[in-house]
Amino acid sequence: MNRINLTGGRAVVTGGAQGIGRAVAERLAQSGAMVEIWDNDATLAAEAARAIGETGAMAQARGVDVTDFNAVAEAATAAGRDAPISILVTAAGIAGANATSWDYPVAEWNRVMRVNVDGTWHCCKALVPGMIAAGYGRIVTIASIAGKE
Repeated sequence: MNRINLTGGRAVVTGGAQGIGRAVAERLAQSGAMVEIWDNDATLAAEAARAIGETGAMAQARGVDVTDFNAVAEAATAAGRDAPISILVTAAGIAGANATSWDYPVAEWNRVMRVNVDGTWHCCKALVPGMIAAGYGRIVTIASIAGKE
């Protein structure tokens, strides 16, 4: 495995408790970053952070509902308290119901958009100012094939 030197960096990975987000969190931590896993499922996020920590890497968990901007802003403030966040990976996402567009329930559409689109925007809005102030930051937004399907 190639090692990217992220020693001293601080990363936030949304949806980091499982799937693609978890794999990203593991890789960032193995590369030396302190990773904060943000997930709606705080228990699963804590389990993921504990497992990453058992490898000698640094990770911590925070239950965050990315659809709630105030919750994201609070988490961003807490996460950046010790050092600025320099990496944001938005991997939180849901597939939603499976239906034709003309039969798709409006409430389900809104739920999917709140997590997948608004959640990414909330995280960027909350964390980018700190990156600008620090003069450095990287953002990766991730979606899965489930959105297309």
